Amino acid sequence: MRIPSRAEVDAFCGSPSTLWQRVLGILAPAVLLGSIIFILIRWPQLPPQIPSNYNAAGEVTGYSSRGLLFLMPAIGLFGDLSIALAGRFPKSWNTGVRITLYNRVRVYRLVRDMLAELRLALALSFAVITVCQSLALEHLSGNVTGALVLLSLAPLVRYFIRLLRK
Repeated sequence: MRIPSRAEVDAFCGSPSTLWQRVLGILAPAVLLGSIIFILIRWPQLPPQIPSNYNAAGEVTGYSSRGLLFLMPAIGLFGDLSIALAGRFPKSWNTGVRITLYNRVRVYRLVRDMLAELRLALALSFAVITVCQSLALEHLSGNVTGALVLLSLAPLVRYFIRLLRK
């Protein structure tokens, strides 16, 4: 296996994203914008008060104005922008391994993949919460909550599995 030169490694770290990363980078904000469009379409049918808080059993513990529905996509868009911005500074990442000339390209690619996947996972989570709230569900299934947690953790678990594999 040929060891890349330092110039090649540095060029890669500033290089454009892979196709996978670009596709996920487009999907994440698109999902969040889609949830906003969903709210706008459903707006006339929404009750003035919607469930806004659920306990661990999935029971409603609080209600809010329907205008609060826009909060979840807004938080999601802010989080997406923050993660995208963090992806621009690879030297500030805590990768879980020591970065060397030999592993730098691989580790940085894995981290960039993980960030792109995390953006989509969080966007999907915020969109699902928004849809559930806009449907004014009186009970949120534990399966939904568990799926959201797994969805959010999946990119991190996948990253560490790929990182530790040689």
